[in-house]
Amino acid sequence: MKYTAAVITISDKGAAGMREDTSGPAICAALEADGWDIVHRGVVPDEMELIKDELIRSADQLGVCLAVTTGGTGFSRRDVTPEATLAVTERRTPGIPEAMRAESMRITSRGMLSRSEAGIRGETLIVNLPGSKKAALECLSAVSSPIKHGIEMLRGVGGECASKGRVVAVCVSEKKGEQKHEVDAVHLIPRHGIDGDAHAGDWNRQVSLLGIESVKKVQDKIEFKLQNGAFAENILTEGLILYELPVGTRLKIGNALAEVTQIGKECHSSCAIREAAGDCVMPREGIFVKVLEPGDVRAGDEIAVLDRKLP
Repeated sequence: MKYTAAVITISDKGAAGMREDTSGPAICAALEADGWDIVHRGVVPDEMELIKDELIRSADQLGVCLAVTTGGTGFSRRDVTPEATLAVTERRTPGIPEAMRAESMRITSRGMLSRSEAGIRGETLIVNLPGSKKAALECLSAVSSPIKHGIEMLRGVGGECASKGRVVAVCVSEKKGEQKHEVDAVHLIPRHGIDGDAHAGDWNRQVSLLGIESVKKVQDKIEFKLQNGAFAENILTEGLILYELPVGTRLKIGNALAEVTQIGKECHSSCAIREAAGDCVMPREGIFVKVLEPGDVRAGDEIAVLDRKLP
């Protein structure tokens, strides 16, 4: 599906031309980098009716998947963005602002003061972000992947498939103990795993998968560039919340069929990435699958999450 978005800055001074809007363009750039098509940009003052008009236009006339606001979520008497959002939405989605506040509070206790809201109007998701460029990007990063999945459900995308993503890279290591490196393509073999990978075998963890969204969480904390395969993932993905897939879920990866066998793993020893960033995502956000039907997989291939087991 095509992911469309509107980004609306709420600011008295911004609308009057007295202050440069830095948050709006930064949010647009982040969304575009994540595959979104920005179809509308707006800047309006902190006026309830004007904010409502922008949100209604974005949802009802432009029909965007996502309408993002930045600004007007604090304690000032002029901060009415949450109230305007609640006035035009039909259903609240409280988990989104809760996740953003949790992310903000990891950085500063003042994150609890955000009054951001999120909700659904028709087939459009509306999300309030803070007015600060830095805070807005941090909050967006915390929820961007789940938001895509939610919009797919909202718009009934999938038919047989409940969700889809894509392969970013495929990686192998010829010897155990060596970091995996990217290759052009891999061949998946039932009851074995990836042909030529030292960690393949007839066991529960034949092929490892990790989302690029998880990698980005670590990349943002370190200065050196992470290479594909750095977390020992065989397949790097995009667009799926892998760790939310229950064991037993079947995935069509390229033209191969696999089944989720394990979510995360115990990390027995530290590594250079953990030492540099203070975190390692594979133990909690990576998944493992066993191969049911053979096939070739390469970067760009589709990954389909099947909503039922094949006979």
